[in-house]
Amino acid sequence: MSKDSLTLSILIIEDNLGDFVLLEDHLLEKFDAIQIFHEESFESAILTIKSDKKIDIILLDLVLPDLQGEVLAKKIQQNTTDIPIIILTGYTDIDLARKILSLGVSDFLIKDEINPEILYKSIIYSLERKSYINGLNKTKKTYQDLFNLSPQPMWLYDTSTLFFLDVNQAAIDKYGYTLEEFRSMTIKDIRPKNQIKYLQDSLAKHALTGSVGFAGFFTHTLKSGKNISVEIFSSNIDYNGRLVRLVLANDVTDKLEHTKKIEAQNVKLKDIAWTQSHVVRAPLSRILGIINLIELESFNSKDLPYLIEQLKLSGNEMDVIVRNIVNEAKLLNINESNNE
Repeated sequence: MSKDSLTLSILIIEDNLGDFVLLEDHLLEKFDAIQIFHEESFESAILTIKSDKKIDIILLDLVLPDLQGEVLAKKIQQNTTDIPIIILTGYTDIDLARKILSLGVSDFLIKDEINPEILYKSIIYSLERKSYINGLNKTKKTYQDLFNLSPQPMWLYDTSTLFFLDVNQAAIDKYGYTLEEFRSMTIKDIRPKNQIKYLQDSLAKHALTGSVGFAGFFTHTLKSGKNISVEIFSSNIDYNGRLVRLVLANDVTDKLEHTKKIEAQNVKLKDIAWTQSHVVRAPLSRILGIINLIELESFNSKDLPYLIEQLKLSGNEMDVIVRNIVNEAKLLNINESNNE
C-alpha cells in the first residue's frame, strides 16, 4: 500500500513508552515524510510548543504525570494557536469527550480502538478542518474590514425588532452616536417623525418583494438634530444564525442641493433668453426699418436727421438691453461661486 507523501511534523505527548511506540508505528505505516517529536509531560511539551520547532499537529494523552483531564486539554489549547489537537485516552467517558471537544480540539480517540487507518483519517480530517476554519476566518476578517473600514456609513439591524446590531466607524462619525447608543436604538430613531410612515411602507414593500440593492432616498436625523438626505442600499444577510439587514447610507444632501440650484439657474437662464429675445427684437426691428427708409429716401431728404436720431436711440436701447443680459448672467455666476 502506498504511503501519503504529505510532509508533517507531529508532536506526541505520551508518557507511556509502549503507547508511543505503537503510535509511531501507525504513523510510519501511513506517512512517508513525517518528523515526530516526543514529550512525556505537560511541562516538557510546553517547552517544545514554545520553541522554534514547526509543529503541524499534536497527539495528546489525556493523563500525564504532572497534569490530567480537562485541565490538561485547556492548558495545551491555550498555549497553541491554530495547531490541531487530537486527544488520546484509555477511557470511554462520553461526557468527558463532549467537554473536551467543546474546547475546540479536533478529535477524541480511544486508545484501544486506534489503528493505522483510524489515526490516519483523524489526522487528515483535523488538518482539513484547520484549513477550512482558517479560510472561514480569513473570509470573515475580509468582510469585517470591508464593513469597519468603509468610508460610507454602514450598519446591521434586526429585521424583526428594527434594533441596530452593529455600526461601523463611519456611521458613528456621521450620525454622532456612540456604538452603545446605536445598539439601544432602532432605525426609526434616526428618522424625522413625519418620515416614519414612509419608512414603514418601505419596510413592508421590502418584506413582500425581498428587494436587494438600492432602497430609495430617505431623510435621516443626526444626533445634533440636523436632517440630511441619504440614498440607501441594503441586503439581507445571515448574522450569527439570524436574518438581518445590511445597510449602506450615502449622504447626498449637498449633491441634491447642488442639483436644485443648477435646475433653478437653468430656469432663470431660460427666462432671460425668452424675455430678452423679445425685448431685443423691438429695437432691432426699428433699426432695420430705419435703414430700409434711408435706403429709399434721397441723401438730402429732410427726414434723414430724424431717422439717424431714431437709429441712435434704438442702438442705445439695444446696448442697454445687451448690458442687462450680461449683468444677469454675471449675477448667476457670482451666486454659483458663493454657493461653492
